[in-house]
Amino acid sequence: MKKKSRIIKWILLGAGLCVFLMFPFLAQNRYQVHIINMAGIYILLSLGLNLAMGYAGQFNLAMGALWGVGAYTAAILNTRWGVPFWLNLPAAMIMAGIIGAIVGLPSLKVRSHYLAIVTIGLGEVINIVLVNQEEFTGGALGIPRIAMPNLFGFPIDNDERFYYIILIVVILGYLFARQIVSHRIGRSFRAIRDDYQSARAMGVNTAYYQILAFVISAAYAGAAGALFAHLNTYISPDIFEFKSTLFVMTMTMVGGMGNLLGSLVGGLMLPILQEYLRVIGDWQLVGYGIAIMIVVLFIPGGVIELTRRLETSRNIRLPWSTNTIEEKTRAEEDVNVPGD
Repeated sequence: MKKKSRIIKWILLGAGLCVFLMFPFLAQNRYQVHIINMAGIYILLSLGLNLAMGYAGQFNLAMGALWGVGAYTAAILNTRWGVPFWLNLPAAMIMAGIIGAIVGLPSLKVRSHYLAIVTIGLGEVINIVLVNQEEFTGGALGIPRIAMPNLFGFPIDNDERFYYIILIVVILGYLFARQIVSHRIGRSFRAIRDDYQSARAMGVNTAYYQILAFVISAAYAGAAGALFAHLNTYISPDIFEFKSTLFVMTMTMVGGMGNLLGSLVGGLMLPILQEYLRVIGDWQLVGYGIAIMIVVLFIPGGVIELTRRLETSRNIRLPWSTNTIEEKTRAEEDVNVPGD
């Protein structure tokens, strides 16, 4: 039975990969490809937030601003010094990671909703800097004419071609995140999230892993920022306001906080749904808030939790079933990981 389930899982995985590889040819128009490109960027943001908040329990609500740091790093390097995308991508991740470490410093003193408030404030400070440092950032007008990448002279100058770059980065980002959560780092993250004092008493270097969670989360935001800047060829500060953080948090919670697959599900669902909600304008924010309340009150594990309930009620194991419960149990058994 287990072997059969594994075979079905690999068949579904292969079929899904084929669909994603062929999607630009299957899409009805370029705008649909653009929406999925944006979904890929949001998936990276959601993965970063999930690692910090879902696994490490650190409320990093400056994700929108860190996304902006990555985008502006790539845009400035490209428009001022002609640095290509392939160098801008790691540079944006490094710069966002450095700022993320600074944003994470308050986590050494405050936790829970207090940390959430502090990171919101720091995110707003970053956004104010982006607006007012006109010499570097272009101010409220933003930065136009960001070059799209090329690969060995082959121009990647449209959504269909850029799609494959985003697909590769998302796959690598997801695989890297899986390595983190199954590694000693992930076990330490969960130990801090579940019981900070016990983790500290058992020798986990809580300060190190708290800052590390912010750095990794910010690096994902930096990658998303570089992709966004080169895809759209224009950025402005209003794109990276707190509402973008709220959107990312909503998709993460709807998909499943503390579950990497939830970031994929939420990252695909909400950007597509957002297109249908554009008619209600700013009321979208109200919709996000209501969605978060419903998830918190009735399905804390998001869509992934619903599939787990189905498995439990029907005594079945779905091919795409995740092993979050087993991971959590293993973390509780291995909470005595010594600190670095």
